[in-house]
Amino acid sequence: MKKFKQHFTGHQISVSMIMWLIAFASLTCGAGITYAVLKNDQIQVTRDIKQMNDEIASCELTGEYYRSKISSLTSRWAIRDRLAQDKSNLQPIDPAAVEYISPKNASRIAAAGN
Repeated sequence: MKKFKQHFTGHQISVSMIMWLIAFASLTCGAGITYAVLKNDQIQVTRDIKQMNDEIASCELTGEYYRSKISSLTSRWAIRDRLAQDKSNLQPIDPAAVEYISPKNASRIAAAGN
């Protein structure tokens, strides 16, 4: 019996060692929690970036749609067709009535028109 007690009395853990183990365990747990929080934030930012990219692509597609629609509505031939459907009183301009102005005379003519 005496040998048994002597065998285990030499291997006792001191109080300071227990304190160091508790401090190390606390530090390790804190680091794990910090890692989990940062990883969660990283995943959330990745999702936000993907959502923004999807919204940007959607806005670009919508803009392209409206540019196409404006282009088709402002086409000379589309306007003529709409005027014909509406039975407008507007008459086509005779090409002989069109006067071409050179860039040199444009400012002089514009000033005279005011």
